[in-house]
Amino acid sequence: MQVLKIAVLVAFLCAATAKAGTEQLAAILPSCALDCMMSSMSQTSCTATDQKCLCTDAKYTVALEECVLASCTIRESLTTKNVTTSACGAPIRDRTKLVSYAGVGGGIVALIAYILRMVARFKCSGAFGMDDWTMTLTMCLVIPLSALSVVLADTGLGRDLWTLPLNNITHILYIYFWDELIYLSILPLTKISILCFYLRIFPERRFRMATYFVIGLNLSYLVVFVLISVFQCRPLPGAWLHWDGEGDYQCNNINAQGWAAAIINMILDILVMALPLRQLYHLNLSGRKKAYVMCMFGLGIFVTLVSILRLNSLIHFASTDNLTWDYVTIGYWSTIECDVGVICACLPAIRSLLRQAAPGIFGDTEQTKSYGMNSHTRGNSRLDGSVYVQGKGESRQFYPLGDIETSSQAHFHQRA
Repeated sequence: MQVLKIAVLVAFLCAATAKAGTEQLAAILPSCALDCMMSSMSQTSCTATDQKCLCTDAKYTVALEECVLASCTIRESLTTKNVTTSACGAPIRDRTKLVSYAGVGGGIVALIAYILRMVARFKCSGAFGMDDWTMTLTMCLVIPLSALSVVLADTGLGRDLWTLPLNNITHILYIYFWDELIYLSILPLTKISILCFYLRIFPERRFRMATYFVIGLNLSYLVVFVLISVFQCRPLPGAWLHWDGEGDYQCNNINAQGWAAAIINMILDILVMALPLRQLYHLNLSGRKKAYVMCMFGLGIFVTLVSILRLNSLIHFASTDNLTWDYVTIGYWSTIECDVGVICACLPAIRSLLRQAAPGIFGDTEQTKSYGMNSHTRGNSRLDGSVYVQGKGESRQFYPLGDIETSSQAHFHQRA
């Protein structure tokens, strides 16, 4: 792994010599860097005491880069880079707050959406379904994902690699290892929660079979990519130890792995969004409310847009020379993607809560038609707000959460 693209400058070393003295410099810098300083002096016309000249001599920089990369280890190169950039007065970059703010802020909004969802369940229908259990499990993962953002920021994610204690780099990659597993679990679980919600409100047999199939695809995604991520390096600790090039570790192509996971996840997003469109189109609602409901379900496209933005950050994911700086982008986009997914999954229940609180604004403007009856179907309302449906040898109980569910039941009866 190359750590220094514009590597350690001999000029910086000479500048540091002028400030600290040769003996002090020799105690700070690795011997390989001192040797490169001496061998590269022939490539510059600057004097050893002309700091400004040495810091801006491009030919000298290239000569030192080649020497250090060939002679020093990654850890020695980082130590040298830290000393030399300080000697030339390079600015210290820091965006650790962006890491923690994105993680905590997004997590709080997602938690609020989840709480409103639970309030809607108990207040509007009293029915706690499989979609809610799945979302509860998802939130149990979203909360530590947000909390780990603060830990990563405090450890140094958002600063240049060479400005950190070397042990911090290992610790950041260790946390990232677990972050990745949590992220790869949250994405399919969120979609499974949405799919279970579809099962709650759409009773048509063919639609339910298609929904179960997509649930199976998401479960397969979860198992396959979590296992691939766990065993990305052999032995397993190589995932957070191989960065310095020391040790005998064999690792997968992490960049290809990240792209594969992202692209397949986007395909699954599109499947989940497209699945209910036909059912929603035939809902027995006014035109205005039908458009509103379809737009609400279609907000999942925003999650796909976030995924596309995250893909851009994957370009430098595994090939970066400055991982603690370059991983910031993919880190906060991944967190935002998870949070937005949770919020979108909670919107239908939140709408039901708003519909009850302000029916004039969020309620339907037309009465839904009464259930159609024929020789094959029968529907009975119950005190808990559920509808017990029998038809063609089947009986199921569905829990309406507003006009979406009620209309879907009516449509089922009309088609049965």
